[in-house]
Amino acid sequence: MIRSRPLLGTFVEIHVVGDDAATSNAIDAAFQAIETVQDFMSFHDKNSQLTTLNCHAHQQPVTVHPWLYATLVRAARVHRQASHWFDCTVADVLVKQQQLPAPDVIPNHPTTQADVQLLAHLQVSYRHPLWLDLGGIAKGFAVDMAVHVLRQHHIQQATVNAGGDLRVFGQSPIPISIRRPSDPQQLLDLGSLHNGACATSAIYHSMQDYNGKTVSALIDPTTRTSLMTAHSFTVFAPTATIADALAKVVAISGNAVHPCLAQFGAIAHIEYR
Repeated sequence: MIRSRPLLGTFVEIHVVGDDAATSNAIDAAFQAIETVQDFMSFHDKNSQLTTLNCHAHQQPVTVHPWLYATLVRAARVHRQASHWFDCTVADVLVKQQQLPAPDVIPNHPTTQADVQLLAHLQVSYRHPLWLDLGGIAKGFAVDMAVHVLRQHHIQQATVNAGGDLRVFGQSPIPISIRRPSDPQQLLDLGSLHNGACATSAIYHSMQDYNGKTVSALIDPTTRTSLMTAHSFTVFAPTATIADALAKVVAISGNAVHPCLAQFGAIAHIEYR
């Protein structure tokens, strides 16, 4: 059974082996988990918990849902292990480029992921006003939560694909293809994936004009400028959350053997064509 829905700014497809009512219910529950992640972590939604953080966490600690807290824990770990090549506090650049809407609170201090303090009892605070955007990791986390729900419903074989953030489990591997950077309509075979995840980062879908120059949604946190490299960067990892985040690390560093990959049990592929 294959079903698809528009979520997370893309189309999410869930493919489950089986074609009965129990399978259908499991897929519904998995989509609900993805919607929950979207509701909590959307930068665009003024009612999301992420928006609440961006508006109030610099004033006082904010209690968040365990899933949002777990995502922030993973983001902080990648930030540390990847020598700061991954940073979710670059939303100010995306707002400036008109790729994200401007929140009400204006940052007044240079910020990094280290300014997000993860406190006890699911509380989060900011050292300074900042704009946190989880677009570089939340999609992978949503895929992982969907897989978790499918397993809770005793599904034995499934694939969850959120616009290239993909995770598969079960006895049978699935073929993996990526888009050719020079011609995204063409697909390139990367082999197969068995009980794991992969994610690809590239700029071909996010390029746009801003004040007479081309920019992208991939932001280098060290220079706070758009990445304009016309390659694609794919990471294979145990979970989609980690694959999603590390794909940005490989893209921005340009290093397919970055030391942090081994620390997360991941490998990377850079496609230059």
